[in-house]
Amino acid sequence: MKPDKESFYRWNEEHAIKHDLDKFYNHPNRLFRFIENKRISVLIDYAGINESDSVLEVGCGAGNILERIKKGKLTGIDISKTQIERAGKKLKNRAELIQSPGEKTQFADKHFDVIICTEVFEHVLDPVEILKEMKRILKDSGTISLSVPNEKLIIFTKWFLLNFGFRRVLEPKESQWDLASKNNLDEWHIHNYSLKLIKLQVKDYFKIYKIARIPFFFIPFRYVLKLKKY
Repeated sequence: MKPDKESFYRWNEEHAIKHDLDKFYNHPNRLFRFIENKRISVLIDYAGINESDSVLEVGCGAGNILERIKKGKLTGIDISKTQIERAGKKLKNRAELIQSPGEKTQFADKHFDVIICTEVFEHVLDPVEILKEMKRILKDSGTISLSVPNEKLIIFTKWFLLNFGFRRVLEPKESQWDLASKNNLDEWHIHNYSLKLIKLQVKDYFKIYKIARIPFFFIPFRYVLKLKKY
């Protein structure tokens, strides 16, 4: 059952507690890890962070992306108390971490040089409200590095693996990983993303400078976009 405005925080917190993102980023399958590592590498490359940049990650989760960023003044926000606590343990004092919804932040107008938002939009009630807020707090010369999943291809691939005897690609025996059997993480999704949908949502707020199809152009499990203000 999908949440409404009144139940969203509790619903999201329940899933944050249930799903360990460290387990997700350290999946036992090498191909899975390759795809996610490539997404992160392109995401950070598109961000183009300099030493003096103020950098915000919207929906920072357990800090897995911020941990990989070596430059800039780092800030992470997440609506989940659980995720902020996990990120704090991981990052120590390397980033300022704030429990906050992405739709309404405490930051001044035109505050950040770079905003990163990865695999977040499918989990929130209204992604467009987050885009509006990111536009408000991004400097006129700033950059947004954003990624979304290609849900149609991901769903088909999982169906194929499960129905044609390749379950262990998703769930190696030794891993005790229940991605396939319990449809792990899909239940945390509110929207089914595609390149067409994300293009439609950003067009009124940002210009798309680059699009990367991850891991390859012809097999796009993820899309990474570099955005600028008009």
